[in-house]
Amino acid sequence: MSKPVNKTMIGLFVVGAIALVVVAIGVLGSGKLFKESIRYVMVFEGSVKGLNVGSPVVFRGVKIGAVTSIRMHFDYATKALTVVVYADFEQGQIEVINLEKETAERIKEAGRYVLMRELIGRGLRAQLEMQSIVTGQLQIALDFYSDKPAIYTGIDKTIQEIPTIPTPLQELTKKIESLPIDEILNNANSAMDGIAKFVRSPELKESIANLNIALKDVQNLVRNVDSQVKPLSAGLSDTIRDTQKLVRNADSQVSSVGTNLNEAIGDGRKLIRNADGSVESVRVKLEATLTAATSALEEAKQMIQGLEASTRQDSTLMYRLNETLREVEKAARSLSTLADYLERHPEALLGGKGDGGGK
Repeated sequence: MSKPVNKTMIGLFVVGAIALVVVAIGVLGSGKLFKESIRYVMVFEGSVKGLNVGSPVVFRGVKIGAVTSIRMHFDYATKALTVVVYADFEQGQIEVINLEKETAERIKEAGRYVLMRELIGRGLRAQLEMQSIVTGQLQIALDFYSDKPAIYTGIDKTIQEIPTIPTPLQELTKKIESLPIDEILNNANSAMDGIAKFVRSPELKESIANLNIALKDVQNLVRNVDSQVKPLSAGLSDTIRDTQKLVRNADSQVSSVGTNLNEAIGDGRKLIRNADGSVESVRVKLEATLTAATSALEEAKQMIQGLEASTRQDSTLMYRLNETLREVEKAARSLSTLADYLERHPEALLGGKGDGGGK
């Protein structure tokens, strides 16, 4: 007689088989069974919301690993909580080229983290980056930041740590937090109070009233200027037309003046030539007159000498004769001077004696 079937055992067997199939699909489907990976640890400041297990680790857009674990570490001494992220890097994703045999052996002896340490020395840093704006998912991005110092936390001594840097948003948040917000707000309130007092001050009202008066005066001035501009422009136009006429008349007169001037110059030259002949005859006549005057003077002197013998020195006749004699002498000297001057300046007969003619 056969034993009855144990339904419980059959159910457990089916559930175990299904679990084995799921695990096999997960392991074999991901391909991790046949891939070698290297684990690293990273510590990020602030929140890691949006970063999950399985989030990619990329270097300049190329996926080189994935997040395997996100844990919280509590430091009992400092009472500090730290977010620690573990990630596995696929070793086959980074191909090493131009590697000599000796260097390869040295690297193998130094350990699996030697290449990563060299990259960190060149400035390799990890940073959280938005993977999708729609879902808000994050990823870890690796790149070189030589100006950022490498800060190690030493939270896990058994695994190589990759230094991290804050995101631009986190840096901005730090700067905002470091600002003295209360002091800024107090200064802003003080400034607003000062502005309010200035607006309510009677000086401002008086200044506005004076400004309105000044604007009205300016408007009146502009209207007056507008009323004066038209007649002024009309007068200016008339003046310009008269000036143009004057210039045209002057042009017509200049040629005739030039012709008359040339004729006057010719006549002057003729007159000077005639004057040269006339001067000589006048000079001869003046010399004859001078000679006659001199003879008359000598006769007068002889007559006076004769009269002196018969007349007293203090008589009226003697006084008048002496005066007459002096006048005759002056006239003779004037005639002599005139003759000399005409001999040196014959042109004085035409134009008269100049300012420097007596020199």
